[in-house]
Amino acid sequence: MTLHQAEESKARGRAVRKAISGSEGSRSTGNAAGLDMVPGLEDFVIGFNFGEIWSRERIDLKTRCMIVLGMMTALGRTPQVGAYTRYALHLGITPEEIAEVFMQAIPYAGLPAAFNAMQAGSDVFKEQGVTVNMEA
Repeated sequence: MTLHQAEESKARGRAVRKAISGSEGSRSTGNAAGLDMVPGLEDFVIGFNFGEIWSRERIDLKTRCMIVLGMMTALGRTPQVGAYTRYALHLGITPEEIAEVFMQAIPYAGLPAAFNAMQAGSDVFKEQGVTVNMEA
């Protein structure tokens, strides 16, 4: 990748980050310590993760966010579940849809992973004054 291509990737990445979170940085995903420890890591994350992967057009940002939220749930990445719950709300994904992502994880990732995600999501909902209505 040329320097010009890397700069283009970072620019796309910053635009995607702003669209999903309202911010251009990567610090809201629970990764601040790692980003501070390794100079240049934030540029890499912005350029590769958001500039090359998230910016692909075949899947919209809402769908990508729900996919990542499910993966973070299954992998037990609780700090990132909180961050992606914030992103989901910012993108207009409803609290009920977010709760369904956590429910969908139960048969595949197990109750503990889903419950941890539900707690992280619930913390974000409380922080943002959001209520969930799961009555069918």
